[in-house]
Amino acid sequence: MALALFMFAGVALAQDWREEGAIAGRISGIVTDQGGKPIAGAKVTLSHARGTPPQLTTDKNGKWQLVRIVSGTWTVQVEAPGYVTNKQTADVPPGAPRPPVKTVMEPVPPPVEAPPQQTELANTVPPEAVEAVRKGESFMKQAEGQMPEGEVTMSGIPGQVTPEQKKEFYKQAIAEFEKAQALLPDNLQIKQALAQAYYKAGELKQSVALLQQVHNAEPTNMGVLLLLINLLLENGQLEEGKALLDKLPAGTMTDPTALVNLGILFMNKSKLDDAWTYFDKAVTLDPNRGDLYYYRGLASLQKQKMAEAKADFQKVVQLAPDSSEAQQAQELLKQMK
Repeated sequence: MALALFMFAGVALAQDWREEGAIAGRISGIVTDQGGKPIAGAKVTLSHARGTPPQLTTDKNGKWQLVRIVSGTWTVQVEAPGYVTNKQTADVPPGAPRPPVKTVMEPVPPPVEAPPQQTELANTVPPEAVEAVRKGESFMKQAEGQMPEGEVTMSGIPGQVTPEQKKEFYKQAIAEFEKAQALLPDNLQIKQALAQAYYKAGELKQSVALLQQVHNAEPTNMGVLLLLINLLLENGQLEEGKALLDKLPAGTMTDPTALVNLGILFMNKSKLDDAWTYFDKAVTLDPNRGDLYYYRGLASLQKQKMAEAKADFQKVVQLAPDSSEAQQAQELLKQMK
């Protein structure tokens, strides 16, 4: 099914973000949850230094698209009920296709559980640590507008938190979790809670460092390992993320999403050989998904491997003839004749 592109009546006062002709760019994307399931109805706000188009909404397949736009750096913000707002940037080349922007939405975090030692070792866990965890958990809830019964946000209106308030809540949560960590320095749950708070506050480097400590202590915890890989990639540490991904035990990964995301990151860094390798691994993992052949075809095209690119684009059309990737693949096939 084609990507959703919503048209709006009337003419905006400023349309500087639009472009026509052969140099016009286009941007598309897909929004999923952490399990790879598409999120329909998500609100997508695009912005450029030359203007902001009308807001888009993802279709039932979690996809969106905007065409005839200027090249350059675009900001992509995605919002969906029950998920943390995601914001990233994407570079749009003039007149050339680019991989879809992949947005993996993180659910609003559940309350942080108190350290398990408080039940088993009630006499040895400092009550100050338990209280600090409770306060940190409360601040995390307030940052997302989700309050315990009987409590409201600083604004006095449940569910309404300004960006400034959210930033302050995360800052206070970090302070409380740091208090707890100082009292229980080896507690991995507190480290994870603190890593999450740092991540929400935009302190990615500190979050990665803490999660690395948790991984070192529990190297067989695949959930932590996959999260660490994603954070390393988001922090631009492609080689570190790649090294961990390559060490995953066979059969651990059943969804190709992480492989595709890594391929796209390498493609954006113009590391085409690495990009092709991970798109190829994604195809091997799920050979019945047409979009995976599309990504690999784009990498082959940029590597000037025309025969390989053509074969992949034809495979896209064969496997998913009604998809947006198939439409774009058909356009590229026409240009390659």
